[in-house]
Parts: sequence; C-alpha cells; structure tokens
Amino acid sequence: MTRVEQTVTAAEGGRTQEARGRGMRSGIRRKAGFLAAAGLLEYTLQLGVPVILVRYLTTQEFGDYRLMWLVAQTGLILFPLFLPQSLFYFLPRAAPGTRPKLVGNTFAGLFALGGLSILLLELMPILPSSIGGLQRHSPLIQIFVGTWILASILDVLPTADGKAEWGACATIGFAIVRAAALAGAAVASGDVGWLLVVMCGLAILKVGLAVFYALFAAQERGLGFDGQLVRAQLKYSLPFAMAGGFFALRAQADQWVVAANFSSSAFALISIASVVKLLGNLTRTPLGYALLPNFSSLVGDGNVDGARKLVSKAYLLLGCVLPPLYGLLIATADDLVELIYTRQYLGAVPLMQIYALGEIATVFGAGHLLWALGLGRQAATIGAISLLLSIALSILGLQLFGLAGAVAGSIGSLVLWEWWSLTKAAKALGTGIAKLIPMDQTLKVAFVVAVGVLVAHIVSSELDTSVFLRLVAKSSAYMTTVLLGFVLTKVHYSVISLVRGASEEAP
Repeated sequence: MTRVEQTVTAAEGGRTQEARGRGMRSGIRRKAGFLAAAGLLEYTLQLGVPVILVRYLTTQEFGDYRLMWLVAQTGLILFPLFLPQSLFYFLPRAAPGTRPKLVGNTFAGLFALGGLSILLLELMPILPSSIGGLQRHSPLIQIFVGTWILASILDVLPTADGKAEWGACATIGFAIVRAAALAGAAVASGDVGWLLVVMCGLAILKVGLAVFYALFAAQERGLGFDGQLVRAQLKYSLPFAMAGGFFALRAQADQWVVAANFSSSAFALISIASVVKLLGNLTRTPLGYALLPNFSSLVGDGNVDGARKLVSKAYLLLGCVLPPLYGLLIATADDLVELIYTRQYLGAVPLMQIYALGEIATVFGAGHLLWALGLGRQAATIGAISLLLSIALSILGLQLFGLAGAVAGSIGSLVLWEWWSLTKAAKALGTGIAKLIPMDQTLKVAFVVAVGVLVAHIVSSELDTSVFLRLVAKSSAYMTTVLLGFVLTKVHYSVISLVRGASEEAP
C-alpha cells in the first residue's frame, strides 16, 4: 500500500470513528430524552397525587401513607443486592444466548429476596412506634414491600437491554395508572387501608410488565437460569449493593431519625420536603441510565478517552439545567407548598430549601459511574463511613435545630460522598475533576441563580395578593433574571451548543 493509500485509509477510518462517535452521542441524547420525558411526567403525577391525598386523609393518615413508602424504599435499598443495576454491566457485554439467563437470574434472585423481606417485616413491632404502628395493616404492608422489590427490575431492564424507549413508555403508562388508582381510592374511601390495597395491585401490575418485556420484547426473549452466571452477578453486585445501600440509607437517615423521634404527622413534613430529590432524578437518573451502557462498553474496550468525553458532555448538560431548576424551587418553595399541600404543611418549606441547596452542591454526582469502573469495595467503605456520619450529624442537628438540623446533617454527608465519588471517577479516567466539570460555566451559573433568587425575594416582599399570583410573579422575576444573566455571562452559548449538537447529530 502506498503512502497516499495509507493516508486515505487512515482518513476514512477517522471519519468512520467520528461518525460512530456522533451516532453514540445521538443515541444517548435520544434515550436520555425519552427517559427524562417519562420521568418528568411521573414526577408531575407524583406531585399531583398528594394534592388529592392531603385533602381526603387526615395529617396522621397521610403521614402513615408516607411511612409505608419509606418502608418500601428502605426495602429496595436492603434486599435487591444491586442485581437489577448489575444488568448495566452484564447485558452490554453478554455473549449471544446468555441474555435470557442473566435476566432470569435477576428475576429469581429478586423473588427470593422479596420473600425474605416479607418474613423479616414480621419484626415490624420492634421498630420505632411510628413505624411499628403500621403493623395494623399486616399482611398487606409485607406483601406490598416484597412484591415492590421484585417489580424493581422494570426500572432497569429495558434500558440496560438497549431499549430505553420501551422503558420510557412503560414508565409513563404505569405512572398514569398509579396516579389514577391512588387518587381514585383516596376520593372513594378516604381510608389509608384501601390505598395500601391499591398499592399491592400496582406492584403486581409492575411485575407483570417486567415479565412481559422479558418474554416478548427483549433483544433475546425468554427467561433462563445459570448458576455460574448467578455467582458472577453476585460477585460483581455485592460490593455495589453494600456501597449503594450505605449511600441510599444515608440519604434516608434524616427521615428515619425523624420517624424514630416524632409522630407520623411530623414525618409528613420531612417526607414532603424530600420530594425535592426527585427533581434531580428527572435529569440525572435518565441521563445516567442512558449513558451507562455506552460508558460501560467504552471502559470495557479500553477506550478511556471516549468514556471521559461522554462524562464531560453529560456534566455540561447537568451544570446548565439543574442549578436553575433548584434555584426556582428555593425561590418559590413557600408558595408551592401552600398551593399543593395547603397551609397546614408550610413547616416543610425550610426543609425543602435545605434539600435544594444540597442538590445544587452535588449536581455533579459520580456514584453511578463507579458501577462501570469496578470500584465497589472502595465505594462500600466510604459509603459505610458516610452512613455513620449522616446518622450522627442528623441526630446532632435534630437536638440543636429540630427538623431543619436533621436535614442539614444528612445533606453534609451527601456532599462528602458525592465529591469523593467524583474524585475516584476522575482518577480512574486518568484526569482531574477540573477537566471533567466545566468549572467556568458552573461558577457563572451559580452566580446567576443566586441573583435570581434574590430578585424573586425582593419582588415577593412587595406583594400582597393570592398565593397563585405570588407564585407567578416570583417565577417570572426569577426566570427573567436567569435568562438575562445567561446572556450577559455568555452561558447561553453552552446551552445553544448542546441543543445544536443534539439536532445536528440526530439520525
């Protein structure tokens, strides 16, 4: 081959690689877009359901309803052992014919672990009085938690299998049915017991959707079982189960501290405030889930540079989108709580604002990247330390400052965890944090958001009108300030480049 031919071949290879890279980035954006849209609808419906529940249930009954979900969410932390999330690692690398076995192994494992949770929940009376009081709803509460654990595979399976669009449609459909069923039960009965019956039915429906996907819609249809693969899955997942469990329990530490020291009515306040965490999940979780299969493949192929570029682009998107959203929430929290939950729950406002500040401080979380980087043992160690720190700080904060102190203590440990994860991920990718995160843009966005919150506060201080009009005025003042600030600081160029890049790379 002549030198000219070699040059031409190299150029064609470069163009092919570049086209492949554009296709991968376009695929990630498309999948993330579907998942984000589904998450947005689900989040909206989850906000809408309490609007009805707080008007048909007493404060204590609403607190009991929230406590049921706390028990279920804690069950999702302790029992699945990271088996559903391990599919992000195994399915993209699976040899032909092994996908049904990997999925079947996960179903079997979750079924056994869900059954174990049902048995252990018989010990509920030894828990704090607010939680132990749920024993009167046995055995429905145990059945719901066990079935909900098995149903959790649907949250991961379609996306890990490369069909994020299918997963988004399932999320949307299930969210609509869930909201309609819970709202209908509240209006028809006004009884938290009937709500639990509906919750059990919804859990069974979710399991059915997951089985349907595995049998009729997966890339390799069917369910199998392979003991050797089970051992490989558990060997991979257990360190991350410990790490993720410590992290997730740390995120719930303040709620458990409050549940152990206050009535279900007080717990209702902190549970309302913690809804703020779902806002970040609308962007972070869909983007992370859409990115992980490609990120895992790149890391597995040794293409660290490509993996690093994917992460940098994702962080650019997060840095431009999430801080302004949380800033808007901080500026309008009092009006939102009064409008959605009534004035009876205004005690949740300062807690909500503290949660929002914590989410801004951890907008560049990298915990999910540790899954594909194989840093399970290190994540488990720091996760345990973070959990103990969170419990200690939440208890201390509760003693000194009440509910707000419990939330602040939990947020402090969250910041430490996420920045540690980011440091480890950057090191594994052979770079520094400053090169992964667009620091210049981040500081500009933070300044603009702070000014926007201040302007919204000044505007609201001069208003004496209805809660709805105050919300509109403050939101308008905040958004106008932020948009103007983006233009003056030239952050809008980054936003335009993200939108333009998505349109140019679309298939």
